[in-house]
Amino acid sequence: MAPLFPALVCAVLCLVLFTTIAGVDGLYFHLYRYRLYERPASLYEHKLHTLNAVLFVPQVVLLFCLESSGLWLWLSLLLFVVTVAVEVTDVLCEEASRRDLGGLTRIEYLMHFLMAGLRFGWVMPLLFGRPAQAWSLSQTAIEWSSLWLLIVGASISLPAVVIAAIHVVLAARRVPASA
Repeated sequence: MAPLFPALVCAVLCLVLFTTIAGVDGLYFHLYRYRLYERPASLYEHKLHTLNAVLFVPQVVLLFCLESSGLWLWLSLLLFVVTVAVEVTDVLCEEASRRDLGGLTRIEYLMHFLMAGLRFGWVMPLLFGRPAQAWSLSQTAIEWSSLWLLIVGASISLPAVVIAAIHVVLAARRVPASA
């Protein structure tokens, strides 16, 4: 019940591009350059990034490492919807969060635009490229994906676990009010 091969290739390419851009945006801009986790004005934004980093891992596992149907497919859709809601909330808070930094740079705006499109590019073929019966709760099942998808999913999700853990640790730190 997997999507057709061209859709899978599209999803893989979009995932690789997405994670490349997200890595630069998240690790370089958010954690290193601006240290959003240390700034009281940006702490809420960092917590949203943390939630997205945590949600990313099961999405990749469910869509790339595993071939799921029924309830598991619905869970994948729910994770995607929650992620989009978190991203919308993030966009709405960024102006206040970054005001004293001069706002977002043009390159960050571009990266966010590209990541939004690429997220749809890696999720949609894998969610909606399946036959209608795959969505039936009576068809709930989960098994390993083909080896090449499993390798792609694992090579993305394993480092993503480390990045999510870093976000969680930094989000849990107490930030002085005067920082």
